[in-house]
Amino acid sequence: MNRPQARPTPSWLRWIAPLALSLALVACHESDFDPRDPARGPGSAVGNDSTITDGNFPGGNDTIPSALDVEPPQGAQVPDCGAECLSFCDAQGLENPVHQGLCTSLWGVGLEPQPIYANEACRRLHVDLTGRFPTRDEVNRLCAGKSWDDIVNSLLATDAFVEVNQRYWADRFLYNTRALSIERIYDMDALVGKLYRGQVAYDHFAAIASAHPVLTRRHDTAGDRAEALFHLFMGRPPLGSERSDLARLYTLWTNGYYDHPTLNMRLSDSFIRYRCVDEEGNIDPESRGQCTSILYGYNELILTPDIRSVGEDNQMWSGLLRADEWEKLQMPGRLLARQQAFWETAVDDVIARYLGYDLGTMVPEVRAALVEHLLAHDGDIRSVHHAILTSVAYLQSARGLTETDHRWTFGPLKQVDSEVWLDTIKHTVDYELSSCDHRISDPRDLLDADSISAIALLESSKWEMREDGEDVRRDYSDLARNLGGCPSNEVGGRFKIVSILTTSTQLNFVNQVCNPAMTEGSGAAIETLLPAGVHPDAAVTPQLATQIVEHQVETFFGRPLTDDEREMAATHGDTCERARCRAAEFARPGCFALLSSSEMLFY
Repeated sequence: MNRPQARPTPSWLRWIAPLALSLALVACHESDFDPRDPARGPGSAVGNDSTITDGNFPGGNDTIPSALDVEPPQGAQVPDCGAECLSFCDAQGLENPVHQGLCTSLWGVGLEPQPIYANEACRRLHVDLTGRFPTRDEVNRLCAGKSWDDIVNSLLATDAFVEVNQRYWADRFLYNTRALSIERIYDMDALVGKLYRGQVAYDHFAAIASAHPVLTRRHDTAGDRAEALFHLFMGRPPLGSERSDLARLYTLWTNGYYDHPTLNMRLSDSFIRYRCVDEEGNIDPESRGQCTSILYGYNELILTPDIRSVGEDNQMWSGLLRADEWEKLQMPGRLLARQQAFWETAVDDVIARYLGYDLGTMVPEVRAALVEHLLAHDGDIRSVHHAILTSVAYLQSARGLTETDHRWTFGPLKQVDSEVWLDTIKHTVDYELSSCDHRISDPRDLLDADSISAIALLESSKWEMREDGEDVRRDYSDLARNLGGCPSNEVGGRFKIVSILTTSTQLNFVNQVCNPAMTEGSGAAIETLLPAGVHPDAAVTPQLATQIVEHQVETFFGRPLTDDEREMAATHGDTCERARCRAAEFARPGCFALLSSSEMLFY
């Protein structure tokens, strides 16, 4: 008996399930929008469990050896580590990878680093890991009686450390809310937070970043996207063959706009244009090579279209991508992460941030040891931060004399970002100053959206609304942008420079804060510039002048007075006593002198 043949499924019925899924995804996307947490993207799906390591990294308690008693290299002479040097370094039992790599170019060849001065090193750590200078009280609380390992571990566990690194990557990705979707910016910012909390490995982070709309939408062509990825994670532009080959894995991406129904805004976002497929959605054997990289093995990247693609161009909004499709699109980052140079660049970036020079190139053994250290800790980038921050290369003083030209024999000396300078003044003298948010380059766009959700998003950010509600306060951002910080990233990014313009801008602001002209109702509260219990009208004596200067030095510089400063304060106090100065008249010009000094700009 012949069984009846099954009827073929109508073509429209085959699209019902994908259509229902697509509509459900859009509805879920819209209904779940939270202006306090607008992040949407591939970063939201990872790093939501425990950390990849316990955060206890070795090497923070190395005993610093004395140099081997041999003739050290003079000037720029290249250190020559022979058998005695190698034997000496092996015998030290050093656990810190920086020390392991550095020994054969430092102690083992008779060179000594500069001494470690607790106040100087603690201040440097506080700036690099929290984003502002500490007061003397904060230095004491953070560092007094503690090992460098404990100090660094406590700072790495703070939200401030995460925020400093989120701002760093905002500069690298060039966040701009007109070029990029604000949802995607928040998603990448949250992913960076997970990286520096130890919830995402560095290679996983790079893979996600390689196919994140923050990168793909910021650039116009497949070649531009490939080049941007190389700059970010390989530390150099790609060769011609590298650019063209990796670009084949970016050929699916295109740029477009998405109308956000809740924000009432048209957002710039990435779309998928299905390529290397025929009209039926099957892989086209004639064009599939255009979507295949062969430089790192045979790697094909083709997605199959379905009902989610619309229009004559056969495009799909990236917000509808499934988790498995995001993973496929992250192939460029995974390919680069297989290269030794990828891990070396990761290490070199951290070295440059903390030391201010390229120690990995000067002493390749340091780079090699740090790469091995990073891989041994499953790609937890915090392990590299910990190793460098607890090393003598970082902690040693930038002051003092050395008979050699080798840079690693004295400590880092760097210029602060404008936000560090502004936030320090804002914190130490309680000066009324707003803030800016690196995730929102131009808050005016949200204000003009005429949407409750857009206003709620802005109010939950670090921007502060004016009392009239017509705009945000721009006192902080205008000043920071004149000094190279809080960048809008429309054309250029952050910059650091010492020039007539920046110096005059800084002096003008310090003049407003300190009010040395004693203009009534202006400047920081005088109580913050005087020691506790000193009345602004108290008559100045050499003793009181010394107390005032001591208070301000400890507040602004986080250290005790030097003998020279103490003598100078007493001398000026004596002059002021004869002129019958009041405490306020001495404190305000003193504030101007200290806040405009180089010690507030370099550390």
